[in-house]
Amino acid sequence: MKFDFDAVTDRTGTCSLKWESNMRGYNEEGMIPLWVADMDFACPPQITEALARRVAHPIYGYSIEPQEFYTSLKDWIRRRFQVAVEESWMTSIAGIIPAMHVALEAYTSPGDKVIVQTPVYHPFFLSVKNRGREVVENRLLEDDGNYFIDFADLEQKVRDPQVKLLFLCSPHNPVGRIWSRDELLRLGRLCVDHDVLVVADEIHADLVYEKGSHLPYYALPDELSKQSLSLVSASKTFNIAGLFTSFALSSNPEILRAFQSAATRMGHEFVNLFGVQATIAAYQHGEEWLDQLLVYLRGNAQFIHQFLAERVPQVSMRVPEASYLGWIDFRKLGLPQETLMWLLQKAKLGLHNGEVFGSGGTGFIRINFACPRSLLVQAMERLDRAIQSMGSTTFKPANKE
Repeated sequence: MKFDFDAVTDRTGTCSLKWESNMRGYNEEGMIPLWVADMDFACPPQITEALARRVAHPIYGYSIEPQEFYTSLKDWIRRRFQVAVEESWMTSIAGIIPAMHVALEAYTSPGDKVIVQTPVYHPFFLSVKNRGREVVENRLLEDDGNYFIDFADLEQKVRDPQVKLLFLCSPHNPVGRIWSRDELLRLGRLCVDHDVLVVADEIHADLVYEKGSHLPYYALPDELSKQSLSLVSASKTFNIAGLFTSFALSSNPEILRAFQSAATRMGHEFVNLFGVQATIAAYQHGEEWLDQLLVYLRGNAQFIHQFLAERVPQVSMRVPEASYLGWIDFRKLGLPQETLMWLLQKAKLGLHNGEVFGSGGTGFIRINFACPRSLLVQAMERLDRAIQSMGSTTFKPANKE
Protein backbone atom coordinates (compact mmCIF):
# COMPACT_ATOMS: atom_id res chain seq x y z
CA MET A 1 0.00 0.00 0.00
CA LYS A 2 1.06 3.59 -0.62
CA PHE A 3 -0.20 4.60 2.83
CA ASP A 4 1.10 2.93 5.98
CA PHE A 5 -1.85 2.10 8.23
CA ASP A 6 0.36 -0.19 10.34
CA ALA A 7 2.27 2.82 11.65
CA VAL A 8 1.58 3.56 15.32
CA THR A 9 1.09 7.27 16.00
CA ASP A 10 1.46 8.48 19.58
CA ARG A 11 -1.55 10.67 20.34
CA THR A 12 -0.52 11.75 23.83
CA GLY A 13 -0.26 15.49 24.28
CA THR A 14 -2.97 16.16 21.67
CA CYS A 15 -5.90 16.39 24.15
CA SER A 16 -7.36 13.27 22.55
CA LEU A 17 -10.75 12.34 24.00
CA LYS A 18 -10.11 8.74 23.06
CA TRP A 19 -6.69 8.45 24.69
CA GLU A 20 -6.44 11.20 27.31
CA SER A 21 -9.87 11.79 28.90
CA ASN A 22 -9.22 9.52 31.92
CA MET A 23 -12.78 8.17 31.94
CA ARG A 24 -13.44 5.27 34.27
CA GLY A 25 -13.96 2.08 32.34
CA TYR A 26 -12.68 3.53 29.09
CA ASN A 27 -9.41 5.40 29.63
CA GLU A 28 -7.97 4.12 32.88
CA GLU A 29 -4.23 3.64 33.20
CA GLY A 30 -2.87 0.93 30.93
CA MET A 31 -6.07 0.53 28.93
CA ILE A 32 -6.28 0.17 25.17
CA PRO A 33 -9.10 2.59 24.26
CA LEU A 34 -11.17 1.36 21.33
CA TRP A 35 -14.40 3.24 21.95
CA VAL A 36 -14.66 6.80 20.59
CA ALA A 37 -15.36 6.79 16.84
CA ASP A 38 -12.21 8.38 15.50
CA MET A 39 -9.30 6.58 13.87
CA ASP A 40 -5.73 6.09 15.02
CA PHE A 41 -4.45 6.78 11.50
CA ALA A 42 -2.91 9.92 10.06
CA CYS A 43 -5.37 11.63 7.73
CA PRO A 44 -4.54 12.03 4.03
CA PRO A 45 -1.43 14.18 3.59
CA GLN A 46 -3.30 16.59 1.30
CA ILE A 47 -5.49 17.55 4.25
CA THR A 48 -2.47 18.32 6.42
CA GLU A 49 -0.98 20.36 3.59
CA ALA A 50 -4.21 22.33 3.09
CA LEU A 51 -4.41 23.09 6.81
CA ALA A 52 -0.76 24.15 6.89
CA ARG A 53 -1.37 26.60 4.04
CA ARG A 54 -4.28 28.17 5.91
CA VAL A 55 -2.43 28.23 9.24
CA ALA A 56 0.38 30.12 7.51
CA HIS A 57 -1.92 33.14 7.28
CA PRO A 58 -1.83 34.56 10.83
CA ILE A 59 -5.43 35.80 11.03
CA TYR A 60 -8.16 33.33 11.94
CA GLY A 61 -11.26 35.51 11.99
CA TYR A 62 -14.84 34.76 11.01
CA SER A 63 -15.04 33.07 7.64
CA ILE A 64 -17.49 32.18 4.92
CA GLU A 65 -17.70 28.94 2.98
CA PRO A 66 -16.31 29.30 -0.55
CA GLN A 67 -18.23 27.87 -3.47
CA GLU A 68 -15.56 25.19 -3.68
CA PHE A 69 -16.78 23.80 -0.34
CA TYR A 70 -20.13 22.81 -1.83
CA THR A 71 -18.76 21.91 -5.25
CA SER A 72 -16.36 19.44 -3.65
CA LEU A 73 -19.25 17.56 -2.01
CA LYS A 74 -21.32 17.64 -5.20
CA ASP A 75 -18.44 16.17 -7.21
CA TRP A 76 -17.67 13.60 -4.51
CA ILE A 77 -21.25 12.33 -4.49
CA ARG A 78 -21.24 12.06 -8.27
CA ARG A 79 -17.97 10.09 -8.30
CA ARG A 80 -18.63 7.92 -5.25
CA PHE A 81 -22.36 7.21 -5.57
CA GLN A 82 -23.16 8.09 -9.19
CA VAL A 83 -25.85 10.47 -7.97
CA ALA A 84 -26.43 13.99 -9.29
CA VAL A 85 -27.16 16.56 -6.59
CA GLU A 86 -27.29 20.34 -6.68
CA GLU A 87 -25.32 22.76 -4.55
CA SER A 88 -28.61 24.51 -3.80
CA TRP A 89 -29.63 21.40 -1.82
CA MET A 90 -26.82 21.94 0.71
CA THR A 91 -26.13 23.94 3.83
CA SER A 92 -23.36 23.76 6.40
CA ILE A 93 -23.60 22.79 10.06
CA ALA A 94 -20.95 22.30 12.76
CA GLY A 95 -21.40 18.56 13.23
CA ILE A 96 -24.01 15.82 12.95
CA ILE A 97 -25.17 15.98 16.58
CA PRO A 98 -25.87 19.73 16.39
CA ALA A 99 -27.67 19.00 13.11
CA MET A 100 -29.95 16.51 14.87
CA HIS A 101 -30.87 19.12 17.47
CA VAL A 102 -31.53 21.70 14.75
CA ALA A 103 -33.71 19.23 12.84
CA LEU A 104 -35.79 18.55 15.94
CA GLU A 105 -36.34 22.28 16.44
CA ALA A 106 -37.11 22.82 12.75
CA TYR A 107 -39.60 20.02 12.20
CA THR A 108 -41.11 19.11 15.58
CA SER A 109 -42.58 20.72 18.68
CA PRO A 110 -42.23 19.83 22.37
CA GLY A 111 -44.29 16.73 23.08
CA ASP A 112 -44.09 15.40 19.52
CA LYS A 113 -42.85 11.84 19.00
CA VAL A 114 -39.72 10.77 17.13
CA ILE A 115 -38.91 7.24 15.96
CA VAL A 116 -35.43 5.82 16.51
CA GLN A 117 -34.31 2.32 15.52
CA THR A 118 -32.43 0.80 18.43
CA PRO A 119 -29.77 -0.30 19.14
CA VAL A 120 -28.45 2.93 17.67
CA TYR A 121 -25.92 5.72 18.16
CA HIS A 122 -27.01 7.11 21.52
CA PRO A 123 -27.30 10.84 20.55
CA PHE A 124 -30.31 9.78 18.45
CA PHE A 125 -32.49 9.26 21.49
CA LEU A 126 -30.60 11.63 23.81
CA SER A 127 -31.19 14.56 21.45
CA VAL A 128 -34.90 13.74 21.32
CA LYS A 129 -35.20 13.62 25.11
CA ASN A 130 -33.06 16.70 25.65
CA ARG A 131 -35.29 18.78 23.37
CA GLY A 132 -38.49 17.74 25.12
CA ARG A 133 -39.72 15.31 22.49
CA GLU A 134 -40.76 11.69 23.09
CA VAL A 135 -38.72 8.74 21.86
CA VAL A 136 -40.61 5.96 20.07
CA GLU A 137 -38.45 2.87 19.59
CA ASN A 138 -38.67 0.77 16.46
CA ARG A 139 -36.27 -1.88 17.69
CA LEU A 140 -34.35 -3.73 15.00
CA LEU A 141 -34.88 -7.46 14.61
CA GLU A 142 -31.80 -9.64 15.07
CA ASP A 143 -31.10 -13.14 13.76
CA ASP A 144 -27.66 -14.64 14.42
CA GLY A 145 -25.96 -11.27 14.14
CA ASN A 146 -27.99 -10.08 11.14
CA TYR A 147 -30.22 -7.06 11.70
CA PHE A 148 -33.45 -6.09 9.94
CA ILE A 149 -36.06 -3.36 10.23
CA ASP A 150 -39.22 -4.50 12.02
CA PHE A 151 -41.66 -3.18 9.44
CA ALA A 152 -44.77 -4.52 11.19
CA ASP A 153 -43.84 -2.53 14.28
CA LEU A 154 -42.82 0.50 12.20
CA GLU A 155 -46.13 0.55 10.32
CA GLN A 156 -48.02 0.55 13.59
CA LYS A 157 -45.96 3.39 15.05
CA VAL A 158 -45.99 5.76 12.08
CA ARG A 159 -49.80 5.70 12.25
CA ASP A 160 -49.65 7.72 15.47
CA PRO A 161 -50.40 11.34 14.42
CA GLN A 162 -48.00 12.60 17.09
CA VAL A 163 -45.07 10.91 15.33
CA LYS A 164 -43.51 13.67 13.23
CA LEU A 165 -39.98 12.49 12.46
CA LEU A 166 -37.89 9.35 12.04
CA PHE A 167 -34.13 9.35 12.60
CA LEU A 168 -32.56 6.88 10.17
CA CYS A 169 -28.99 5.70 10.67
CA SER A 170 -27.72 4.72 7.22
CA PRO A 171 -25.37 2.84 7.24
CA HIS A 172 -26.34 1.80 10.73
CA ASN A 173 -24.19 2.43 13.79
CA PRO A 174 -23.48 0.14 15.66
CA VAL A 175 -24.78 -2.94 13.83
CA GLY A 176 -22.99 -2.20 10.54
CA ARG A 177 -25.93 -2.74 8.18
CA ILE A 178 -26.29 -1.11 4.79
CA TRP A 179 -30.01 -0.81 4.16
CA SER A 180 -31.09 -2.24 0.82
CA ARG A 181 -33.01 -0.29 -1.79
CA ASP A 182 -36.14 -2.31 -1.03
CA GLU A 183 -35.84 -1.59 2.69
CA LEU A 184 -35.37 2.14 2.10
CA LEU A 185 -38.27 2.29 -0.35
CA ARG A 186 -40.56 0.48 2.06
CA LEU A 187 -39.55 2.71 4.96
CA GLY A 188 -39.87 5.83 2.83
CA ARG A 189 -43.32 4.87 1.58
CA LEU A 190 -44.59 4.34 5.13
CA CYS A 191 -43.23 7.73 6.18
CA VAL A 192 -44.70 9.58 3.20
CA ASP A 193 -48.09 7.92 3.63
CA HIS A 194 -48.21 9.02 7.27
CA ASP A 195 -46.53 12.42 6.89
CA VAL A 196 -43.39 11.52 8.85
CA LEU A 197 -40.17 13.33 7.92
CA VAL A 198 -37.03 11.20 7.57
CA VAL A 199 -33.74 12.66 8.83
CA ALA A 200 -30.97 10.34 7.64
CA ASP A 201 -27.58 10.32 9.35
CA GLU A 202 -25.28 9.20 6.51
CA ILE A 203 -21.97 10.03 8.16
CA HIS A 204 -20.66 6.47 7.51
CA ALA A 205 -21.81 6.40 3.88
CA ASP A 206 -18.28 6.56 2.46
CA LEU A 207 -17.04 3.76 4.72
CA VAL A 208 -18.67 0.88 2.85
CA TYR A 209 -16.69 -2.20 1.86
CA GLU A 210 -18.49 -2.89 -1.41
CA LYS A 211 -18.58 0.09 -3.74
CA GLY A 212 -22.08 0.95 -4.81
CA SER A 213 -23.71 -0.95 -1.95
CA HIS A 214 -24.96 2.16 -0.12
CA LEU A 215 -27.94 3.99 -1.57
CA PRO A 216 -28.15 7.57 -0.25
CA TYR A 217 -31.61 8.52 0.94
CA TYR A 218 -31.51 11.63 -1.24
CA ALA A 219 -31.16 9.31 -4.28
CA LEU A 220 -34.56 7.71 -3.72
CA PRO A 221 -37.48 8.64 -6.00
CA ASP A 222 -38.51 12.29 -5.62
CA GLU A 223 -41.72 11.57 -3.76
CA LEU A 224 -39.74 9.95 -0.96
CA SER A 225 -36.51 11.97 -0.99
CA LYS A 226 -38.37 15.29 -0.91
CA GLN A 227 -39.70 14.36 2.51
CA SER A 228 -36.22 13.96 3.96
CA LEU A 229 -33.04 15.63 5.12
CA SER A 230 -29.66 13.89 4.92
CA LEU A 231 -26.70 14.67 7.18
CA VAL A 232 -23.26 14.01 5.66
CA SER A 233 -19.67 14.81 6.52
CA ALA A 234 -16.07 14.03 5.66
CA SER A 235 -15.31 13.77 9.37
CA LYS A 236 -15.48 10.01 9.98
CA THR A 237 -14.25 9.12 6.50
CA PHE A 238 -11.03 11.13 6.65
CA ASN A 239 -10.46 11.29 10.43
CA ILE A 240 -11.15 15.01 10.84
CA ALA A 241 -14.03 14.82 13.34
CA GLY A 242 -12.39 17.37 15.66
CA LEU A 243 -12.85 20.06 13.00
CA PHE A 244 -16.66 19.98 13.38
CA THR A 245 -17.75 20.60 9.80
CA SER A 246 -20.72 18.86 8.18
CA PHE A 247 -23.52 19.29 5.65
CA ALA A 248 -27.29 19.01 5.67
CA LEU A 249 -28.78 18.16 2.29
CA SER A 250 -32.34 18.11 0.94
CA SER A 251 -33.83 18.43 -2.54
CA ASN A 252 -36.89 20.04 -0.93
CA PRO A 253 -36.22 23.81 -0.60
CA GLU A 254 -38.86 24.22 2.13
CA ILE A 255 -37.25 21.54 4.28
CA LEU A 256 -33.81 23.07 3.75
CA ARG A 257 -35.02 26.61 4.55
CA ALA A 258 -36.67 25.40 7.75
CA PHE A 259 -33.41 23.78 8.79
CA GLN A 260 -31.39 26.91 8.01
CA SER A 261 -33.84 29.11 9.89
CA ALA A 262 -33.74 26.90 12.98
CA ALA A 263 -29.93 26.76 12.83
CA THR A 264 -29.77 30.56 12.82
CA ARG A 265 -32.17 30.83 15.77
CA MET A 266 -30.04 28.35 17.71
CA GLY A 267 -26.75 30.13 16.96
CA HIS A 268 -25.38 27.51 14.55
CA GLU A 269 -24.49 29.97 11.81
CA PHE A 270 -20.83 29.15 11.33
CA VAL A 271 -18.57 26.17 10.78
CA ASN A 272 -14.88 25.80 11.55
CA LEU A 273 -12.69 27.65 9.04
CA PHE A 274 -10.08 24.87 9.17
CA GLY A 275 -12.81 22.27 8.77
CA VAL A 276 -13.87 23.90 5.52
CA GLN A 277 -10.35 23.67 4.08
CA ALA A 278 -9.91 20.10 5.32
CA THR A 279 -13.23 19.03 3.79
CA ILE A 280 -12.37 20.50 0.40
CA ALA A 281 -8.99 18.78 0.40
CA ALA A 282 -10.53 15.47 1.52
CA TYR A 283 -13.17 15.37 -1.20
CA GLN A 284 -10.83 16.60 -3.92
CA HIS A 285 -7.73 14.53 -3.11
CA GLY A 286 -8.58 11.82 -0.57
CA GLU A 287 -10.06 9.07 -2.72
CA GLU A 288 -6.93 6.96 -3.16
CA TRP A 289 -6.25 7.12 0.59
CA LEU A 290 -9.84 6.08 1.34
CA ASP A 291 -9.77 3.12 -1.05
CA GLN A 292 -6.64 1.78 0.66
CA LEU A 293 -8.06 2.52 4.12
CA LEU A 294 -11.14 0.42 3.38
CA VAL A 295 -9.01 -2.59 2.48
CA TYR A 296 -7.14 -2.25 5.77
CA LEU A 297 -10.29 -1.75 7.84
CA ARG A 298 -11.98 -4.77 6.34
CA GLY A 299 -8.88 -6.79 7.13
CA ASN A 300 -9.10 -5.64 10.74
CA ALA A 301 -12.75 -6.67 10.96
CA GLN A 302 -11.97 -10.07 9.45
CA PHE A 303 -9.12 -10.51 11.92
CA ILE A 304 -11.46 -9.93 14.89
CA HIS A 305 -14.10 -12.24 13.42
CA GLN A 306 -11.62 -15.05 12.85
CA PHE A 307 -9.78 -14.56 16.15
CA LEU A 308 -13.00 -14.87 18.13
CA ALA A 309 -14.18 -17.88 16.12
CA GLU A 310 -10.92 -19.72 16.76
CA ARG A 311 -9.92 -18.58 20.23
CA VAL A 312 -13.09 -17.35 21.98
CA PRO A 313 -16.02 -19.15 20.31
CA GLN A 314 -18.42 -18.02 23.05
CA VAL A 315 -18.01 -14.49 21.68
CA SER A 316 -18.67 -13.43 18.08
CA MET A 317 -18.61 -10.47 15.73
CA ARG A 318 -19.90 -10.37 12.18
CA VAL A 319 -17.84 -8.40 9.69
CA PRO A 320 -19.89 -5.22 9.22
CA GLU A 321 -20.99 -4.06 5.80
CA ALA A 322 -19.83 -0.53 6.59
CA SER A 323 -17.97 1.61 9.15
CA TYR A 324 -15.02 0.78 11.39
CA LEU A 325 -17.29 -0.12 14.30
CA GLY A 326 -17.81 -3.75 15.30
CA TRP A 327 -20.75 -5.08 17.32
CA ILE A 328 -19.43 -7.91 19.50
CA ASP A 329 -21.91 -10.43 20.90
CA PHE A 330 -21.05 -11.68 24.41
CA ARG A 331 -24.50 -13.10 25.21
CA LYS A 332 -23.36 -16.75 25.27
CA LEU A 333 -21.20 -15.94 28.30
CA GLY A 334 -24.41 -15.34 30.24
CA LEU A 335 -22.94 -12.42 32.17
CA PRO A 336 -24.89 -9.45 33.50
CA GLN A 337 -23.86 -6.31 31.64
CA GLU A 338 -22.21 -4.86 34.74
CA THR A 339 -20.05 -7.97 35.09
CA LEU A 340 -19.19 -7.89 31.40
CA MET A 341 -18.00 -4.30 31.67
CA TRP A 342 -15.97 -5.21 34.77
CA LEU A 343 -14.39 -8.07 32.83
CA LEU A 344 -13.28 -5.64 30.14
CA GLN A 345 -11.86 -3.30 32.74
CA LYS A 346 -9.83 -6.16 34.20
CA ALA A 347 -8.62 -6.93 30.67
CA LYS A 348 -7.58 -3.26 30.34
CA LEU A 349 -9.84 -2.74 27.33
CA GLY A 350 -11.80 0.46 26.84
CA LEU A 351 -14.77 -0.72 24.75
CA HIS A 352 -18.21 0.85 24.41
CA ASN A 353 -20.98 -0.58 26.60
CA GLY A 354 -23.73 -1.93 24.32
CA GLU A 355 -26.46 -0.73 26.66
CA VAL A 356 -25.50 2.86 25.81
CA PHE A 357 -27.09 2.21 22.40
CA GLY A 358 -30.54 1.51 23.84
CA SER A 359 -32.75 -1.56 23.81
CA GLY A 360 -31.15 -4.52 22.10
CA GLY A 361 -27.71 -3.54 23.38
CA THR A 362 -27.55 -5.77 26.44
CA GLY A 363 -24.92 -8.48 26.01
CA PHE A 364 -23.10 -6.50 23.31
CA ILE A 365 -20.00 -4.31 23.20
CA ARG A 366 -19.03 -1.90 20.41
CA ILE A 367 -15.40 -1.86 19.31
CA ASN A 368 -13.65 0.71 17.15
CA PHE A 369 -11.20 -1.29 15.02
CA ALA A 370 -9.77 1.71 13.14
CA CYS A 371 -6.28 1.28 14.54
CA PRO A 372 -3.01 -0.38 13.55
CA ARG A 373 -3.34 -4.16 13.41
CA SER A 374 -0.68 -4.59 16.11
CA LEU A 375 -2.87 -2.74 18.62
CA LEU A 376 -5.86 -4.86 17.67
CA VAL A 377 -3.83 -8.03 18.19
CA GLN A 378 -2.93 -6.84 21.70
CA ALA A 379 -6.58 -6.08 22.45
CA MET A 380 -7.84 -9.48 21.30
CA GLU A 381 -5.11 -11.28 23.24
CA ARG A 382 -6.15 -9.41 26.37
CA LEU A 383 -9.79 -10.32 25.79
CA ASP A 384 -8.89 -13.97 25.30
CA ARG A 385 -6.88 -14.10 28.54
CA ALA A 386 -9.64 -12.38 30.50
CA ILE A 387 -12.32 -14.79 29.32
CA GLN A 388 -10.14 -17.84 29.88
CA SER A 389 -9.66 -16.73 33.48
CA MET A 390 -13.38 -16.41 34.17
CA GLY A 391 -13.47 -19.61 36.20
CA SER A 392 -11.23 -18.09 38.85
CA THR A 393 -12.94 -17.11 42.09
CA THR A 394 -10.98 -13.87 41.94
CA PHE A 395 -12.73 -12.94 38.70
CA LYS A 396 -15.83 -11.46 40.25
CA PRO A 397 -16.76 -7.81 40.58
CA ALA A 398 -15.62 -6.34 43.86
CA ASN A 399 -17.87 -4.08 45.88
CA LYS A 400 -18.04 -0.60 44.44
CA GLU A 401 -16.15 2.04 46.35
